[in-house]
Amino acid sequence: MAEHARENPTHSLGVVTFSFAQRNLITELLELRRRQDTTLDQFLREGQSEDLFVKNIENVQGDERDVILVSVGYGPAIAGGRLNSMSFGPVNGEGGERRLNVLFTRARIRCEVFASFDPGDIDLNRTSKEGPRILKRFLDFAKNGRLDEDAPTGLDADSPFEEDVADVVRGYGFLADAQVGSAGFRIDLGIRHPDKPGSYILAVECDGATYHSALWARERDRLRQDVLEHLGWRFHRIWSTDWFYNRHFEIERLRKALLDARESSDKGLRVEGANQGRSAEPTEIEAAPILVPEVVVRQMPAYQRAVFRVSTSNEPHEAPVSVLANLARKIVDAEGPIHVEEIARRVASCFGKEKAGSRILTATESALSVARKGSADLLTDGQFWYTRGQSDAPPVRDRSAESGATLKAACISILEIQAAFKIAREDNGGGENEELIKTVARLLGFKRVGADLQARLAEGLT
Repeated sequence: MAEHARENPTHSLGVVTFSFAQRNLITELLELRRRQDTTLDQFLREGQSEDLFVKNIENVQGDERDVILVSVGYGPAIAGGRLNSMSFGPVNGEGGERRLNVLFTRARIRCEVFASFDPGDIDLNRTSKEGPRILKRFLDFAKNGRLDEDAPTGLDADSPFEEDVADVVRGYGFLADAQVGSAGFRIDLGIRHPDKPGSYILAVECDGATYHSALWARERDRLRQDVLEHLGWRFHRIWSTDWFYNRHFEIERLRKALLDARESSDKGLRVEGANQGRSAEPTEIEAAPILVPEVVVRQMPAYQRAVFRVSTSNEPHEAPVSVLANLARKIVDAEGPIHVEEIARRVASCFGKEKAGSRILTATESALSVARKGSADLLTDGQFWYTRGQSDAPPVRDRSAESGATLKAACISILEIQAAFKIAREDNGGGENEELIKTVARLLGFKRVGADLQARLAEGLT
């Protein structure tokens, strides 16, 4: 990564590991290294178009970067030794091949693989899973650089129109091959460099038989071209009607495309990274202390209790039900999802009381029923009360500064627990349930997980 920061600072970077443990180790080592390397530290600072990510293979869907570094991690127990196990973590599981397919498409420019064994060491006779088979093929491609080869198929042009276009191309001194095969697709005309006949510089597409044989317009006009452009092809399209009715203009357009393709080929490929606006030189910034986290987790907002002033001399259970209903609704808006007994305690506190007895609890329950009749977005599961918005996007709150009943496991809504598990999986994808429960506890502000909290959090596992 330090080398990447120095040589390609404009290219965004992502790291994908095959296990949760690898991800944590790389994160910790990276944080330690950046303390001694100002260039690396500058590269890793947030605020770019695309910041660095370090994720495990199960949690990388939807993320793209210019360059992806892949850490396989699994390998021989002894350096240079035999690969005794054909287990590669999530790759061997159900859908492991799909995880690999997602991984292979995360890099826009380059993908680098770090493995401690040769692809030939993977013995497919010792595993029936599809994942290892795909992994072996990918590692073989990464080692040898061969997957599908661009070559003439030997087939003739689809139509006299394509033959006419090919003759014009050859008239400008370029080499034109009909029906060039690449990755299961055929290009109508592959144009080779006049001085370097071993390399193709342009694909000319005509609306011939291949075009009309596509079942959908999107397949004809976009999908094939998108795939081939990702394989390095440069495209020029010619429509038969334009060629016949505006021949001179189309020939000139083709000539310019040929010259541009040759010039681009002579200059070599230059790819702009997602962070091209960033400076390659480190700036003088006062370094803040960097802590190496035990586990990468987010800091959730602190739990905020609802405190409202009540202008009445009545006891809470003697106040008009309309007053209590309005107060209870405001408490739910501020703290929901919240247990009904907690709402009663807040009501008591608003009236200057330290405790909520049975009479205040009964009055609070009656007030909530009245409030619910007057508001369609006030919901309850029988114990907890919340708004429709809080049901759709439950808040996850840090209770580390709280005390009393708010810390009781039974007073934490399953909605909030499930929302915390979602965050935990995003941060620690691939972890075991026990590790996820510990992460959720930390998100909620608990330093230790007792038996009651363990049981309550386990209810939120889905």
